[in-house]
Amino acid sequence: IKSISVGPPLSGRYDMGAICMIEHSERLQNLVNDALDKGAEIAVRGSFGNLGEDAVDQFFPPTVLVNVNHTMKIMQEEAFGPILPIMKFSSDEEVIQLANDSKYGLGCAVFSGNQKRAIKIASQVHCGVAAINDFASSYMCQSLPFGGVKDSGFGRFAGVEGLRACCLVKAVVEDRWWPYVKTMIPKPIQYPVSENGFAFQQLLVETLYGISVWDRLQSLVNLLKMISEQKSPITRRKSR
Repeated sequence: IKSISVGPPLSGRYDMGAICMIEHSERLQNLVNDALDKGAEIAVRGSFGNLGEDAVDQFFPPTVLVNVNHTMKIMQEEAFGPILPIMKFSSDEEVIQLANDSKYGLGCAVFSGNQKRAIKIASQVHCGVAAINDFASSYMCQSLPFGGVKDSGFGRFAGVEGLRACCLVKAVVEDRWWPYVKTMIPKPIQYPVSENGFAFQQLLVETLYGISVWDRLQSLVNLLKMISEQKSPITRRKSR
């Protein structure tokens, strides 16, 4: 990092050029100043080249910060600049919690000598894309969807999901084995609703979502019994 120099590319052999906007260069320095005021330290920083008197104030050398925490703006805002804040962690659970303590979630890069461990961590980070032992390589795979979560946006481009985002989806429902099977509203809950309509609805819910298999079977038996009674001549005479 210390050997990297910034300067006008036409004025010498420099590693990095200028930040695109002078306002953004000032914002990057403000993020660094805020971190320093709250206890962070600059571990290492690149150098300025021979800028000259006519050079614009848009050059920002790569900067590594240590002793940072999440009270600092650099850990809560998107820098979009050559600033690398470093935080220590004692467990995988802690590093996942720290990574997710942000309103942004575009992408993450997990580096580890244990690939399975890295994949496990990446799967728990709330973001749209992830790279294992690499950086932003997923963006180069145009068959993969690209996009973020939380305040990093919504929707995707590229890949199948990106094409679907440009489509209007329509849901169509029909009887699969027509004309042998037809979807019908059970008589107990047809209008006008019968006296046992509420009991029928309760049994239907218990049949579909009962806690145990036994509860579901018992509710199903009672449900079928109620339907058969509804169809019997005695029930029809009583209803009249």
